[in-house]
Amino acid sequence: MFEELLEKMMSNKWKDIGTLLLEYGLIIDKDLKEGIKLQKETGLRLGEALVKLGKISMEDIDWVLSKQLDIPFVIVEDITPNYELLSRFHKEFLIENKILPLYETDDQISIVAEDPLNKPAIAFIEESFSKKVNISTGSGRKIKELLINTFKEIVFPELVSALEDITDRVKKTSFYRIDFSLGEQSCIINIFGLGILKNVATIKGTFSTDDVFTAFNELNIPFLYDHARSEKRDFIVTYPLLNRFDLKGLPAVVGEYGLFLHDDISFTDAYAHGLSCFFHFDGPVNGYKYFLTRKSAADFKNSIYVIDAAPADFNRMSQGSVQITLNRKGVWAPYSESYQPKSSPCRTWDCLIKF
Repeated sequence: MFEELLEKMMSNKWKDIGTLLLEYGLIIDKDLKEGIKLQKETGLRLGEALVKLGKISMEDIDWVLSKQLDIPFVIVEDITPNYELLSRFHKEFLIENKILPLYETDDQISIVAEDPLNKPAIAFIEESFSKKVNISTGSGRKIKELLINTFKEIVFPELVSALEDITDRVKKTSFYRIDFSLGEQSCIINIFGLGILKNVATIKGTFSTDDVFTAFNELNIPFLYDHARSEKRDFIVTYPLLNRFDLKGLPAVVGEYGLFLHDDISFTDAYAHGLSCFFHFDGPVNGYKYFLTRKSAADFKNSIYVIDAAPADFNRMSQGSVQITLNRKGVWAPYSESYQPKSSPCRTWDCLIKF
């Protein structure tokens, strides 16, 4: 079908978008002149220039183009999403190209596309499915909205459920960090603590950083985080902050899931989400608590470390303000039958690694 559309473009009957908009009464000569002027100044396409000037909408352009190419113009909001077919596409590909798959037969896939002349995207679908693509056009804005909402309905509840299950299972353990590796087809979830990295879930589907943040919001879990990106994956490390208790002194080390949450203004080497009193800063700020998630040569005073970031000589530097105990089984633990100190000047952290 794409070749047929190209043939129509090359024919003598093909009219430019400005002429068509005039013929259908969507603009007047003055509007067209203003659009051409802006087009020359900005390098925008004429249709985009007219939209920017407020003379027409993108829906007007899509409708006119459908008339020119003699293809259906679809009312997107009347479409019932095909969940099974959508699950076979990458979310980002569809949203970026504003393409909505409708249905599939033995030899064709029908789609609605904002740009029916998007040759690379249409060729990709044909190659991926080894089928011809039957093209309609419709509002790109509404296609994008429908895709975003539909993908949330398909995969987002599974992400929330997985995160809820993981957070329930890591309570009272030393796995204080939850990592998300987001690829084109999956979300890999790992947990980390005391130098131990463990894979706990892999969810099929395409997820974004916003999806991960929203999942935490659904569970009312505030957290610190860091974010890195490669060509094909996003990587997010999160440090949920839930535990409340009185610190006996600073500096301190925390190593249980939920770490330490307080309401004082604090600074951190990570970034904060859902934490109004935490601010990202590259180093300690005099007078305020500083929460470290990675090893640093920073001053220890007023600092709170996750256990894997604690300096090797922390006990000496802390002057006994916090004591970490190691039982005979090789796990950080509270007082137990295998390790019974006579006294402790402060809280000993519960960091069991069972999972």
